[in-house]
Amino acid sequence: MKCLVPLPPETAGTLKKQRETGFGYQVVAVELIDGRHFDQVVVSEGCVIAVKGFSEVPFAFGDIAKAEVNHKRWNFRKPIRSHKLKTLAASA
Repeated sequence: MKCLVPLPPETAGTLKKQRETGFGYQVVAVELIDGRHFDQVVVSEGCVIAVKGFSEVPFAFGDIAKAEVNHKRWNFRKPIRSHKLKTLAASA
């Protein structure tokens, strides 16, 4: 899997000690320095690889204040369809 945003080393070390959500990954909650919070973030090998509801990771390495495993699963490998595409399909 492609590493999109690396986790701070202290955060990655803490997560590494906890059990996986699935083979090779964990689903975590991430809190940013600016107070924003993301409940379903997939991390693997010390890197953020997906954030539920976003086609790209909406934060950078320096934005992360903390991350905690919560195991809130979703099929993150399924392609994200935009609202616009759903609307067009429904009206066809």
